[in-house]
Amino acid sequence: MNTSSSSLARAGVGMFSIVLGVVLLLMVGALVTADRALSSASREAAAVDALESSRLFEQIVAQQIAAMNVFRAPLALTDDRSGQLERLATSYSRTAPGLRDLTIVDSAGRVLYGPAPTATGPAAAIVHSEITLTAGRDSLVVLAVPLSSEGRSLGAAVGRFDVRHLFAAALDTTPETRARLVLASGRDTILDLGARGAISLAWQSAKLRVPGATWSLFVGHAQRSQILRITLWTLGLVAVLVFGGGVLRERSQALRVAERSAELERLSSELLRANRMKSEFLANVSHELRTPLNAIVGFVDLLRDGVYGELSTRQAPPVERIAASATHLRHLVDQVLDIAKIAAGRLEVHAETIVLRPFVLNVVSELEPLITERGLNLSIAVGASLPRVRTDPTHLRQILVNLIGNAIKYTPAGGIAVRGRLTGLPASAGARTTLQEDPALLNRSPDRRKTWIALQVIDSGIGISPSDQDRIFDEFEQVNAGPRSDSMERGTGLGLAISRRLARLLGGEISVESQPGKGSTFTIWLPVSPADIPVESPEQPVSQQGAAV
Repeated sequence: MNTSSSSLARAGVGMFSIVLGVVLLLMVGALVTADRALSSASREAAAVDALESSRLFEQIVAQQIAAMNVFRAPLALTDDRSGQLERLATSYSRTAPGLRDLTIVDSAGRVLYGPAPTATGPAAAIVHSEITLTAGRDSLVVLAVPLSSEGRSLGAAVGRFDVRHLFAAALDTTPETRARLVLASGRDTILDLGARGAISLAWQSAKLRVPGATWSLFVGHAQRSQILRITLWTLGLVAVLVFGGGVLRERSQALRVAERSAELERLSSELLRANRMKSEFLANVSHELRTPLNAIVGFVDLLRDGVYGELSTRQAPPVERIAASATHLRHLVDQVLDIAKIAAGRLEVHAETIVLRPFVLNVVSELEPLITERGLNLSIAVGASLPRVRTDPTHLRQILVNLIGNAIKYTPAGGIAVRGRLTGLPASAGARTTLQEDPALLNRSPDRRKTWIALQVIDSGIGISPSDQDRIFDEFEQVNAGPRSDSMERGTGLGLAISRRLARLLGGEISVESQPGKGSTFTIWLPVSPADIPVESPEQPVSQQGAAV
């Protein structure tokens, strides 16, 4: 144990050293790459700043245009509009950022408020033009907004703004690394802020679309790559020291990991043993439950047969209910016993050579009263010429009873069919026999290299959705199980799980094909030995399909 732990510890330390070397190489490569990428980081920061600042500038202009549209209401009045116009103009002048003066003209170009708009041309031309924002002198910009209502010109509002105060909201959101900002209209500079003598700046530009023109916005960001490089190399050295300490720490933990692995293996073996003991206990308890249940069923049968006297009309129904419940309980105990025996590996297989057609007819005849009682049609197509199979008849009978019982339970109307088909016949055997096989089943067989008999139980019932077709074979899983109060109809969810395990125990498999509302087809795949394939052809071969019953 100590030798094994030491070996594992040394292996762990060696692996960690290799990982450490790889990490260090990657770190050096990352530092070099980051050193080259720092300059591009400054350009990216400047590009983001230029784009965001241009959006803010455009929003500010849009806000002022929307604010000036408030003058449409008094201009639309035919009389007594001077008072309302005066109040709105005074209120707007107090709130508009950077407004130097405001001029309002009517549709005829007459000035109703403020000075004459000489900076923008004749007043009549302003009224009938588009919204414009033009650069003036002394760091001023002029915003002219024609006002109209329902296609009718009402006038115009013209404001002269100080550039810095107008765009103060955008200029206040200055990133830390921004060193300079320039706003230009063509070759004319409208605004220039920042350190003009700064060198080594990362410049980026963005278009500022304002009414009547397209301005350009330039931002320059200072590069701080030297500081970041020192920071990165410092962090790299710290990381090397940390990884070195990790190697020393790994030496002490390697032994703990080895011991923990051994402990986990021991716990895993104990869990497997406990699970096996649980299965054996469940099998033993289920077996012990059979004795009193058999006694109950036996004495109930004696009561029904009148051994202890004739039952009155009041006594007969309770006795019948006791008999049905006892039989149902015995069936559940048998299922639990079977699943426990399979899990514990204690279920035995007694293989016999059987002929399928009489075997299937015998099993179906036992369930035929239930099918008739539900008003369902029954057909059997199991050919007499099918080869014999070597299997356990008891287990195969249990599988068939489970599948046909489920078909009866979940088929409210229509019919049930039991069909036998041959698939995967070897080429050498095909030349020596007249048996017919079904090539459509070949792709669905568990192993295309083997010969199989596909014994199918087909119903026209409610069907199973594709998402549920896998889990119905799990233990205690049910689809459309019914109310919990009706235990006889609900069942335990073990029938299909037992059937699939029994089929695999017999060397076969169970598969399902179904669509909701269109019924289901459960297929039992039974392996056929090449020795059981008949060599000589009969004089009058019987069709494999058989006659429908």
